[in-house]
Amino acid sequence: MNMILVGNNDGPLVLYQSLKEKGLEPVAIGLQKEPTGELRKAYMELPKDIVYFSGFDESRLLQNLQGIQIDLVINCFCNFKFIKLLEKYTVLNVHLSKLPAYRGRHPLHWALINGEKEIGVSIHEMTEMFDAGIIYWQKSMNIDEGLSVADVRFSLMELLANDFGNFIQDYKKGTLRIKKNKKEEASYISRRFPRDSKLTEWENRDLIYRKVMALRSETNPAFLQIGNDEILVLSAEKVTSQSTTPGTIIRVLVDGLEIAGKLGNNIILRYFKPTSYNFKENQQLL
Repeated sequence: MNMILVGNNDGPLVLYQSLKEKGLEPVAIGLQKEPTGELRKAYMELPKDIVYFSGFDESRLLQNLQGIQIDLVINCFCNFKFIKLLEKYTVLNVHLSKLPAYRGRHPLHWALINGEKEIGVSIHEMTEMFDAGIIYWQKSMNIDEGLSVADVRFSLMELLANDFGNFIQDYKKGTLRIKKNKKEEASYISRRFPRDSKLTEWENRDLIYRKVMALRSETNPAFLQIGNDEILVLSAEKVTSQSTTPGTIIRVLVDGLEIAGKLGNNIILRYFKPTSYNFKENQQLL
């Protein structure tokens, strides 16, 4: 079976390494965006008989695939919608959620911020509707409080790496037990934007805590907005103290602030210099 692995970051590389352990090999690997640093070096060390290409949208990907005999395309994190590709090829997609829950973009971010206790990784048939195709393979794990998106992603990618080669062998044999991706059980999430990392939910200390801890590994971590300044917040700690209006600064610390939540359920936000922004006790945050 001639497989093509496409995607972003370490996605296709994780799949390739799992295949390699089973004596399997794709005919080509494509990255939507060219990697950098050590990751680029790893891709450059792929066997010479594997076609490697990078930098594409759907149109350019179709061009790159011309002339290659393909039985299966596996997408691991390309972030554009497949349309023409679905008309020509069978495409499977790796999605970091326990489908049908959390269909859409940034499932890990939303799952951690929403306080889910379990998360999963799924391989499903790609269809015109996002993350709606039948599920061929799925694993799940429990989520401990305080984990970052990067923490959870690493663990899910390990689950994927440990079993992807086995999955492909079973897929070739036709012995997989298919799971329905039921629309009535689905939940949908929207794409996250940098503005969504702003901290404003002072009456919900647990939400603030989850937001800070989940996003601390990301390009757009949680932040306080003071005027035109966005103050990045990379750590949070739950404390109990005096009860006052949520969003009130209770203490100004060397490396952060204690901020009032509801009924004295306060939170300490750390790893910035309050003196640089002239924060004062009893100041009300928006």
